[in-house]
Amino acid sequence: MGVYHITYTPNLKEICLYFNGGCNFSCHGCITDHHPQDCHLEKSIRAPEHKSASIFIDKVISYLEPLSFKKVIFLGKEPTQDADFLALAKILKEKLSTYNILLTNGYRFVEDRAIDEICVSIKAISKNIFSDFTGKNNIEYVLENFVKYTSIPNLKVRAESVFIPGYIDKEEIEKIAQFIAGVSVEIPYRIDGYIPIKEKDRFRRPTKDEMEEARKAIEKYLKNVSILHYGVRVKYKVKRIY
Repeated sequence: MGVYHITYTPNLKEICLYFNGGCNFSCHGCITDHHPQDCHLEKSIRAPEHKSASIFIDKVISYLEPLSFKKVIFLGKEPTQDADFLALAKILKEKLSTYNILLTNGYRFVEDRAIDEICVSIKAISKNIFSDFTGKNNIEYVLENFVKYTSIPNLKVRAESVFIPGYIDKEEIEKIAQFIAGVSVEIPYRIDGYIPIKEKDRFRRPTKDEMEEARKAIEKYLKNVSILHYGVRVKYKVKRIY
């Protein structure tokens, strides 16, 4: 439980808080397990990649107090599994009027005024792929919660998925896009390129062309589509705070 990693982007006045409270999924190649530190940090700063000891609310606040920031992103394993997540979000909202963004797998529904924006990672839409990838059988929980989030007044909702060639590929991504479009064509959707684990992985990194092809396929359904792949450069300098 608690926060194991904090990064800061001064140009954006943005903080990232990485939580270590476990996860209700067991996704193959989980980026937090194999690449636990902020991937936007320079390699020399984040190497060797490991998790620092968890710190809790008072200590997190002490690291944040000297910084100038407006936006806080809650991520890591699965923030909704961590007892400190919502309590910390409320403190930051009440004391510093922060704009709070939750990155979640959507399996557990969380509704609170302390959350301004939510990004749901929709792993797959096909039941067999979802079950094989996450170790869970109830894709309906994620999809129903996603729809519920879009009905909350003043909550900004977006979605993302990981593109894995030959597995969660263009066809599966297109199915996810169709589901999202059925809720609203205005919902932003980002496709992230899979990062292979350090050991020999059964999956490979997608090419830029494969990612572009997937983007073109789903632009038929959604108005705001983007991709994030290995070749994208970091635009702003990111600092490690903890």
